[in-house]
Amino acid sequence: MRATVVSGLILAVAASAACGALRQNLRDQFVSYRGAWFCEESGCNTRDVTQSKRGSNQGELQVSEVKMQPHVGLVFYPGTPPVGMTATVRDCKGKSKDIPKDKVQPPGRHRISAESDSWVIWLDDKLVADLEVGSGKCSVLTVGIHATWDDDSVYDAQGGVSVKG
Repeated sequence: MRATVVSGLILAVAASAACGALRQNLRDQFVSYRGAWFCEESGCNTRDVTQSKRGSNQGELQVSEVKMQPHVGLVFYPGTPPVGMTATVRDCKGKSKDIPKDKVQPPGRHRISAESDSWVIWLDDKLVADLEVGSGKCSVLTVGIHATWDDDSVYDAQGGVSVKG
């Protein structure tokens, strides 16, 4: 009898969680990584960045190949506009830091016209100066975002950049 009650409770909790995820999916409360934009030439203006056409996957992490001269923008597209987004950046050794609010830019604030409906997370040399950015797997910086909606729904996503020359 006790095992049946416990099994029933576990199934009820699992069903409730599944319904919550389905409800969030039906509301388009998700965020996907769309790649990175960077300067081909040293010191270009933010509106002159170009989309990285090179990259790879490391498991489920999509990694875009970029140059950091002087910055790179990681683009995250939300299905439905969230009310807020925060971000962190992590290096290959696991050291991470919060990305300042002024570098987490909603639609209308950044100047990447091809991504006008997306959020852009900007990284620059100063922000990542104390993180490990080397070669091989240590050339990858992982940006994780945390999006929130006004109904208290949340969604986490991540994207990566491999910093070259």
